[in-house]
Amino acid sequence: MGNTLQSSSRSSNASQTEQTSNKNPHIYEEILRLLSLLCSDDQFPLSIIRQKNNVSSDHEIIDSLSSAMKSEEFSILLIKLIWNDRTSIPRNELTKLFNDCCQFDLKQALKENVNLLQPTMLDNECFSALTNSIGTSKSSEIEQEQFYQWVRAQFPTLFYGFETWFRANSTSSTSKKTAQEASASNCSLMKMNNILNPTWVWLFTHNIPILYLSADNSCTTLLDRMSSVLHDRMWNHLYDSHRDGSSLNRFQHHIFGYKAPIIILFEVSDGYLFCLCCDEEFKESPKHFGGIQACLFQLKPVFKILLEGPNIIFMNTKLRGVSTLGLFIGRDLAHTFLNIDGDFFNVKHLNGEGRLAAIDVWGVGGRDSADEQNSMRQWETKQVEKARKVKRTYEEEEAILNMAGITTRHVQEQL
Repeated sequence: MGNTLQSSSRSSNASQTEQTSNKNPHIYEEILRLLSLLCSDDQFPLSIIRQKNNVSSDHEIIDSLSSAMKSEEFSILLIKLIWNDRTSIPRNELTKLFNDCCQFDLKQALKENVNLLQPTMLDNECFSALTNSIGTSKSSEIEQEQFYQWVRAQFPTLFYGFETWFRANSTSSTSKKTAQEASASNCSLMKMNNILNPTWVWLFTHNIPILYLSADNSCTTLLDRMSSVLHDRMWNHLYDSHRDGSSLNRFQHHIFGYKAPIIILFEVSDGYLFCLCCDEEFKESPKHFGGIQACLFQLKPVFKILLEGPNIIFMNTKLRGVSTLGLFIGRDLAHTFLNIDGDFFNVKHLNGEGRLAAIDVWGVGGRDSADEQNSMRQWETKQVEKARKVKRTYEEEEAILNMAGITTRHVQEQL
């Protein structure tokens, strides 16, 4: 990779850099000033700008980064600066790097409400899980080329926030408040009381399919989408097992009838955390469902994508003759990555098993989808109330209750 970095540096556009410097003689001081507002002296990327080893000044570093023509070239230069001619760096430095990248992005996404970002909102287990996904756990250090290849394959937008910020401030020292930032200043931070927190929002924004980040049409960039989620404009909290009760019935009641994609977080007592992205209406079905943008992530203790593509979800809580009751994630019932039993209590996965400690479900279809679900619930409630006031036979009352999603004993016995 050293040769790659050297050739990349030689190919930088010197004339463009010279023009930028001539037009903005104070650009270096302005960049350093703005960086100091986004992070402390010992945080990435300010520490990189202040490195003096193998460079003559901060200006040369700014010149090199701002003259990079492509995102990949920018990443190469940045990684070279981070390794600073070292063959490898300790894993804890990478964990710190992920922490700093997350903070940098979140502070931009919360630019107008940056005071809302508290240290307790940062989840160190997320940063450790990312570090654990690089190489083998037996290796105490990570080589430069190894990290570069991991970024290319697993996290190509890791430096997106810093790159876009840097390019913008390398050409102009003035910043105008965008419509997205203006609207953000009028919103409060979304309430996240169960599993989801700003750190996971940061990771999801970079890694989940764009379908799950499309409800807010005003967003045009990755940071816009991150801001929209954080400011409670894009996702709806459908179900929280701590708030709504931890049971299969409560789970079904809160998410069934939501006719848009959802994100489900499953926390297991053995320390594992999984994220299921379902790009269709979630349902109980005699066959597998899920479209081409359905996927299953393992978030902790090692971050990785386990499965993606159509027909990976199967849920059965009634049909005993079809399969074991429960929720199954896999191509077929014989080869599953995640199994949750019919009581929504026990969990089995590829690396072990444990108790289902918590569930968090977020609808990503925007306000319209949430309103449609609420309207359907209100209609069902009215129908049940009407049924109670009219004298009907047992079979008629039973049929109406089943239409409203209330499973009766008679139907269970039939199945």
